[in-house]
Amino acid sequence: MRSMTPCAPWTILLWTYLFLTAPVWGEEHPLLTEMTERFIGLTNYTTLLDSEGEDGRTRIIYAYQKPGFIRMDFIHPHRGARLIFDPIRNRVTLRPFSTRLITLNLSPENRLITDQRGHTVDHSDLGALIRSATGYAKEGTVTLLPPEVVEGLTCPRLMIKSVQGTYQLWVHPKLGLPIKVIKRFSDGSRETVFLRNLAVDVPPDSIEFKP
Repeated sequence: MRSMTPCAPWTILLWTYLFLTAPVWGEEHPLLTEMTERFIGLTNYTTLLDSEGEDGRTRIIYAYQKPGFIRMDFIHPHRGARLIFDPIRNRVTLRPFSTRLITLNLSPENRLITDQRGHTVDHSDLGALIRSATGYAKEGTVTLLPPEVVEGLTCPRLMIKSVQGTYQLWVHPKLGLPIKVIKRFSDGSRETVFLRNLAVDVPPDSIEFKP
């Protein structure tokens, strides 16, 4: 009887890689569940949103406070502009310039503050992103990819594919929330977003949500 030969190290690595990258159809992934739970558990967060897509590069200091207050201070473009969403009143206060000479009171659906794909400020937070990714996962596939380093952090990665498009998520190893997102749309275009310096549950009085 022939003895069994131990697997070569490269064979083990190959099978490990295949196991990690095997897509799962129509199911959520534990990382998605963890992200949902982390978002439910937080009170607020702040970050520097650094995104690039069809409209060019955008940099915004972004703050979120439950039950859904949002503040955006624009660095580029529209430097000095400020936008604050009040979920209780369901209104957006927009100060388009650094001075207070002009202040607009708008609906979140107003075309002036809606991008080309119909995204609105009231659905711009991490919770909305995680819900969208979870929706893609339920109708498509979820693949765990090998970790990658983002800003010095070794981040678990997920790829989520559906007929609507594809998400790639890099997840903060301690916070359990995305800090880099690449979204590919069904028309072939893509958007890359970094959530730089993401901080969760900062002192509430350090964020001002009054217009």
